[in-house]
This record gives sequence, C-alpha cells and structure tokens, in this order.
Amino acid sequence: MRAVPADRRIPAARILLPFAMWFDGHLDLAWNALCGRDLRHPADGRTACIALPDLRAAGVAGALGTIFTAPNEPDCAGYTDSAGARRAGRRQLAVYHALERRGAIRIVRRAADLPTGPTDRLHVVVLMEGADPLADPRRSQVDLARWHAAGLRVAGLAWARGTRFAGGNGTEDGLTAAGRALIAALDAHGIVHDVSHLSDRAFDELLDLTGQPVIASHSNCRALMGGGQRHLADRQIRAIAARNGVIGLNLLGRFLSTRKHATIEDCVRHVDHVAACAGTTAICALGSDADGGFTPDGLPKGIRGPRDFEAIATALARRGWSDADLRGFRSMHWLRFLRRALPA
Repeated sequence: MRAVPADRRIPAARILLPFAMWFDGHLDLAWNALCGRDLRHPADGRTACIALPDLRAAGVAGALGTIFTAPNEPDCAGYTDSAGARRAGRRQLAVYHALERRGAIRIVRRAADLPTGPTDRLHVVVLMEGADPLADPRRSQVDLARWHAAGLRVAGLAWARGTRFAGGNGTEDGLTAAGRALIAALDAHGIVHDVSHLSDRAFDELLDLTGQPVIASHSNCRALMGGGQRHLADRQIRAIAARNGVIGLNLLGRFLSTRKHATIEDCVRHVDHVAACAGTTAICALGSDADGGFTPDGLPKGIRGPRDFEAIATALARRGWSDADLRGFRSMHWLRFLRRALPA
C-alpha cells in the first residue's frame, strides 16, 4: 500500500462504504456468559456492547471466541492450581457447545465451516487465552486430542502473568520445559499459536521452536505506546508478517493512545504502522477485545459497539486504503489465514 498525499485524501463526508462482513479476532464471549451475561439478548450499551444480536446487526459473521483463564482472578476465569484451570477452561468450552446446540453459533472446526457472507449464526473459532487448562503433554497424550476434537483451534501459551508453560507480557520469563513440549504437541494437532500475551523472551523462543504461521489476535504497536511488552515491537510485527500471520487491532483505548481519550485516528495510526512495518496491509485485521473486562467507555471515542467498527474502515479509506485493503481488514485477512491453517 502506498501512502496517499494529505491533499488528495477523501473527506469523510464523501465516503459511503457498503454494509460489509466483519470478522473479529478476539472476543471473550464465554467468559462474559459465565460472568452473568445472556449473549442471546442485545447488550445494554452501558456496561457491555457485545452480544450475538449486536454482532449480527453489525455484519460480524465470525470471531475468535476465547477460553480465557488467569491465575488467582476473583471471577469465573480464576484458578489456583492446574485442576482449577482445567475446570475453568472446560466450563467456558461448555458455553460454546451449549450455544451451538441452541443454534446461536456455529463452532468452526474445519476450513469449510468458515463464513462466506453475512449469517444469522456467529461462526466461532475457539481460542484458548492462557494454556493452563491443558495437561502437560509429557504426561498426557490424549488431553490435547480431546480439546482439539471439542473445537480448540488456536492457543496462546500465556496470559499477562504467565502460565506453567510460558512467561506472559507482565514477566521476563521464557518457555518452560512443559511449554516447549506443548509447542510440539500443538503443532502436531495443527493448533495455531497466538502470541498476543507472550513476554519478548517467550515470543522469541516460540518462533525458534515452530516453523508454523502465528497470529497476534489482539495487539497494537509498541512504537506508538512508548514501550511495554503487551504491545508488539516492530521486529515482532515483521516476524509475524514473514510467516503470513495476522495482527488484530485491539480497541481498548489505553492500548491505543497514551493520552486520556483514544480516538478512531489512533486506531488508524496503529493499523498504518503495522502495514508500514510489514510492507503490506495483508497482515492487518480487527481483534477488538470489546467487553474483555472493560465497558464501552473504555473504547475509543466514536466507538460504542460493533456497529461502529465501520467507522475505522471509513477512516482507513480517507487514508487511501483501497476497497480490497478494506475488505481484507474487515474480514478477508482473517479468513484467508484460517482457510490455510484449519483442517481441510
């Protein structure tokens, strides 16, 4: 993508983008459900903005739906030992299975299950955010096979505080012996690696051990945030691009700007920076993390829910992004990656 001179950019009032299909690379749906939300009814718009009717109305046809667990959290994601982690993970997996039985979602198990257009059922690719619910593969050869059979297709080894497999972005730790074994087991099952919460050391060690493409489901740019391992360094963006991966834009306002209130222009700055580092827009997508532990007030000004995702596309169009670039950002880059990564 070539930059468009400022004097040739199109005024926002002249841009009319069509209703389009979206794919969101990171939604904590099961966690929200277990915390008391009925995802089958519209969100209230004050304490929450994501529910299945809201996503459907906004044209969001698919998403990476998480199984989110974290040590010592006081809510439905928390656990204090490996048995507790397994229980927390299985409870969230059961949410997706129940929604699928009711016809509310479709769990994506193979490439042919991915959406091809707007749909009444959200197509969910199950992503484990923090791998502690998994058994140590050195002791159990069947546990990961069961998770895979139940729908697990993407996994992040750690959340911020880390797991027994890897250091998270709040630590300086790398991979453990169990983590190195788990990487090999995940690769053997074709489960994609999500690097969003890894420490820099764990990120580097993961890429040394796997030759597979990786994603960052919900990460922004360190260069625009003054540092911090939660955000991707330019070299990490290039490494993900070199493997034909995808990076999802995180819409948490404090991950977009160091100022008090983030804006849609801050979203564009991060997406443009990713494209510039990678040398292509094909790595750029959405991973909103909306309702991931924060209310709509935590989103950038001008975004209160999925109906407002299109405002980001409009702003990118003003920057000179082509129709093909915009289709890619909305959904096609995620779908292209997943068609290659999922079982045929």
